[in-house]
Amino acid sequence: MNLHENKSISMGMLLEDVRGQALPAVEVFSFSIQALKDHMMQTLLVKNIRLDDDTNWILTVPAIWSDTAKLFMRKGAEMAGIADDKLTLALEPEAASIYCQTFPPPGSLDIVNTDCQYLVVDLGGGTVDITAHEKLPDGTLKELSKASGNNCGGTSVDKEFMQMMEDIFGQQVIDKLKREFPDSYLSLLRCFENVKRTITPDKSGLVNVSIPNIVLNNLCRSELLKNIEEVVALCPIASSIQLKNDKLRIEAKFTKSLFRPTINGIISLVKTVLEENETKNISHILLVGGFGECALIQEAVKSSFPDRYVIVPEEAGLAVLKGAVLFRYQLNAISSRVTRCTYGVEIVRSFDPLTDEFRRRVYKDGKPHCENIFHTFMQANRSIPIGMKIRQTFTTSKEYQYAHRLPIYYTHQDNVQFTDVGTCVKLGVVEVDIPNPTKHLREVTIIFHFGETELNITAIDKESGKDCQTSFTIYDFI
Repeated sequence: MNLHENKSISMGMLLEDVRGQALPAVEVFSFSIQALKDHMMQTLLVKNIRLDDDTNWILTVPAIWSDTAKLFMRKGAEMAGIADDKLTLALEPEAASIYCQTFPPPGSLDIVNTDCQYLVVDLGGGTVDITAHEKLPDGTLKELSKASGNNCGGTSVDKEFMQMMEDIFGQQVIDKLKREFPDSYLSLLRCFENVKRTITPDKSGLVNVSIPNIVLNNLCRSELLKNIEEVVALCPIASSIQLKNDKLRIEAKFTKSLFRPTINGIISLVKTVLEENETKNISHILLVGGFGECALIQEAVKSSFPDRYVIVPEEAGLAVLKGAVLFRYQLNAISSRVTRCTYGVEIVRSFDPLTDEFRRRVYKDGKPHCENIFHTFMQANRSIPIGMKIRQTFTTSKEYQYAHRLPIYYTHQDNVQFTDVGTCVKLGVVEVDIPNPTKHLREVTIIFHFGETELNITAIDKESGKDCQTSFTIYDFI
């Protein structure tokens, strides 16, 4: 969620742990990727399987992530020892969709039929990621509308649970538990994770959650001058909970209420997607991801959309993982995608006194120009076939210019004219090396490759017709 919500991703961006200690986010992601990689390598080594340098790696990311976030993850993978040309990014709901197309869940063979339209709702830990697909006659999948999502993943229920713990023990005790006893805090969350996976709509009676009883009792004595039994008995929700040794016993009805805000957010998002013109013929809803295995979520979706078939594949939590492997062997399984934002480059053009604001007037070589122009080269909500190329030609600005730098921006609003307005976000800078710089100005054609899981950029020197060395740097990366 940090990468999805942060609009100013940079190498200096920090992430805090539960104790409030910060590390560069790119290092945290890199260490995580490295740990997963090392674990897999060790597992293969036990089986006498060795990987060579030609091994391809697939990293899954939410479809709602920005291009900046994807590049950030690619940088983290590179720091973890994965070569850039051996890495493929797979969009998580797409991977799950490919998995369900290859291995249709029982009772859901309709989704492999031509013209079938369905929604993939990927319920992960941090995000809900939704993509709409249509099965085409050639066997490929067409994205019907741009990917959408929110932060109503499994961790949003964790937040409700921890708020309940604060209601019982107070913020002071819980903050100290996080800072001074992080292992106990994480163990508490792991125990609640099991509740999230096993609780059912018809559950009654009490739900048991293991708690770090000794640690909490000591904290209650030191911070509140009461033992844990007294604190629980005097808390605002005492009528809904019991303490039994190292178990906190919560009324099932109260436990299920912790899921309500998250479920409401998921249902609201799905309704919004289904109200779009492009998705009005959706007949099936696929629930995948670890949080998709929660029976409360499944029941809520089924009751909210009785006119749609709701499908939950076996081992829904592994659908993305298995689908990612299939995606690497079926890179053309998705034939078109829908752009999530409008892209443009920042340019300077001649000043027009009839239409331009005078505050934007600057002089270059004695002539008036207008700066910070947002020159659109791709609109949002366009259905783009895989491999579509957008060509834009630009001219160098001075003699013997050895490189041409072009700032790239994106926006989620229509009719944006300038890059310095609040809705415009700088994505990065394309730098194109000019071969054999000359005294006269040179034209460079920059090619934007759309339709893939990532935006790719190449360039050609018009004078020589040769490919130019091109690099793309995320804004603020150092």
